[in-house]
Amino acid sequence: MTDPFVEREEKEGIRWNWTKYPSTKEAESSMVLPLGLLFSPLKVQDVTVLPYQPQLCKSCRAVLNPYCRLDYASRLWVCPFCLTRNPLPPQYQTPDQYPAELYPQFTTIEYQLQRPSFGAHVFFYCIDTCLPQDELDTLKDSILQSLQLLPEDSLIGLITYGSNVSVWELGFTELHKSIIFGGQRDYNLQEVREFLSLQPTAASLPGLPNQQAGQNTGTSRFLVPLSECELNLTSIIDELCPDPWPVKMGMRPHRCTGSALQIASILLQISGLKGSGRLLTFTGGAITKGPGMVVSPELSESMRHHNEIKSDQAPFWTAACNFYKGIGERLAEAGFSCDIFAACLDQIGIAEMASCCNLTGGFLFLSDSFKTPMFKLSFQRFFQTTKENHLNMAFNATIEVQTSRGTKVTGVIGPCSSLNKPSPSVSETEIGSGKTCAWQATALNNKTTYAFYFEVCGTGQEGTERYIQFITSYQHMQGDCRLRVTTIAHPIAPNPEPGYFVNQAAFDQDAAAVLVARVAVDMLTKNNNNITEALRWIDRTVINLVKRFGTYQPNDPSSLRLSQDFSLFPGFMYHLRRSEYIQVFNSSVDEVSFLRSCLLRESCGNDILMIQPTLHAYSFNGPASAVLLDSTSVSVDNILLLDTFFDVVIHYGSTMAAWIQQKYHERPEYEYFRQLLNAPKTDAERLMVDRFPHPRFTECYQNGSQARRLLNRLNPSVSYNSGQPGAGAVMLTDDASLQTFMAHLKRLVVTTS
Repeated sequence: MTDPFVEREEKEGIRWNWTKYPSTKEAESSMVLPLGLLFSPLKVQDVTVLPYQPQLCKSCRAVLNPYCRLDYASRLWVCPFCLTRNPLPPQYQTPDQYPAELYPQFTTIEYQLQRPSFGAHVFFYCIDTCLPQDELDTLKDSILQSLQLLPEDSLIGLITYGSNVSVWELGFTELHKSIIFGGQRDYNLQEVREFLSLQPTAASLPGLPNQQAGQNTGTSRFLVPLSECELNLTSIIDELCPDPWPVKMGMRPHRCTGSALQIASILLQISGLKGSGRLLTFTGGAITKGPGMVVSPELSESMRHHNEIKSDQAPFWTAACNFYKGIGERLAEAGFSCDIFAACLDQIGIAEMASCCNLTGGFLFLSDSFKTPMFKLSFQRFFQTTKENHLNMAFNATIEVQTSRGTKVTGVIGPCSSLNKPSPSVSETEIGSGKTCAWQATALNNKTTYAFYFEVCGTGQEGTERYIQFITSYQHMQGDCRLRVTTIAHPIAPNPEPGYFVNQAAFDQDAAAVLVARVAVDMLTKNNNNITEALRWIDRTVINLVKRFGTYQPNDPSSLRLSQDFSLFPGFMYHLRRSEYIQVFNSSVDEVSFLRSCLLRESCGNDILMIQPTLHAYSFNGPASAVLLDSTSVSVDNILLLDTFFDVVIHYGSTMAAWIQQKYHERPEYEYFRQLLNAPKTDAERLMVDRFPHPRFTECYQNGSQARRLLNRLNPSVSYNSGQPGAGAVMLTDDASLQTFMAHLKRLVVTTS
């Protein structure tokens, strides 16, 4: 049976938490969860592209859509958002000239704007050379392979950095030429312009294509079409060696990542290029020199940890965060995104640099080494193409929201930055990035998903539907400008009573859990990682929701009942409370930042997988089946397959492990055992085949050291302090089990004050 929520997501790229919602402020307070949705701007692939300009409302600037009312007699159309009457253009004034954007099936439609092409896009590589030789060689191979996946007219730039920053002049082909910047100091725009002999920015010269803009500023020496510099670029990368600056005993390498990013962002800003692009940063260690440093070079000084940050005792934290936030804002303003690929066993400063990605829509990746399949396959999939053989990328994107009367947008949570655009559609309440109706996304793909939150402020006279319109402007890989318009009608619930929403498919538990998770993570980010406050908010939310939509007898916990529309939500909240997105125990600052960054950009299905992983069991007792994410699912005679999105784990019970060690699967008479062993591996390969980023794959035995990757995600229904042990693995943890959580939840819900 197909999930109706997933069907709508495939059709419109949208998932509401409530499929119907009241229109008055009083009724909204009784719903516990605010109205919200998850929106993937480019998820819909088969969209009609119209080769003309959109028709805009003269008052609110909304785009003509299927929910507009047409009056051919008066030659007018009525905007459903502000109810303004607008004149129909001459080509629309008879019924036989019905425009495509008014057909009911075209709720998502795209316009190819009649503007001059901005030309090729920029891919600027920023490479760390403070790496061991084997790591650097592997990284160079991956970068050279990526060049084969780029369009030939792409503009390429190159910076390498270690103790100093080298800006390579790719347009100089007689020999390898670079300009060296000291990595110990801060550079402003004027200094970079003078050192690189550049002209004033081309931003004051509108209408120039990329190549001409580069020639006017002089950046064409550093940003060169791939077809012209491929030989020179390949030679430079091939000859890169580890940074020659000596590293004394007890010291860290001198690495000036902050200076490199600053110089690259200023160079892109000066270029004035309209085609936008990506700044691809590769780093393999802590930033120990120059602006944005996160730790001193002495190994005796450890990297900052959670308690130091919370108590304001991390000496470099605040300055570094502000520095990289400034770089992110500069890149977003210039229309470029920043992608960071980091690989190191130790912390390197990802938490400080994360704002460069989060403000520009760039991708943040963290791995142990550049030699792992995680990095190699993830970097390849970063350049995956669409069925039209274009890179799955959109550039310099902006998203604007229009709402009908009685509904206002409170904010968005996702990889974007505010454009501070006022509108009657904007609420005074703020969730995430609010107080605006437009955001700069800079970089998008078909999986980038944003969480939008709304409040209702109607009087109950708004009719039977509210209308939301998303206007996404972006640059296509072909260089032309596109305007994608998604208009949706959302039913207004006439009855705010709980019974109206029960057993009516009115509540999408998956979307609601993801929307709550994003608010919790945003709360942690803004409140200095105050976990206690976030947990209390989650607890209040689930208690109030169950109390509102459950049925029970006062002071009788055993009488509590939840309909199937709401029954999964408390379990989602339990696993969210225990997850590494909320709890930071045994996770580094960088790791938590990476995980949270992915949670804030992935689709609903992927986010739910992060919150509550899936678990399948394989045994001789029957076919593979989904089992509870519980310690009782662990058995000596089964195989478990765990999928947490970032990790795919195959866990062999102790009996299975003993048979493997005795190589029974290699004997012809035990062919059925070999087939059983192959079944989870085949399913694991299917899970990992196109996932981005590529997950870590682990095979482990029961009671082995790697089994912790499975055990720490299981509900500890059997633990060392739970009394008499039962079936399954005994968990060595003090965490409350799901059964204990539900018992407390029932008691708090039914207790009358």
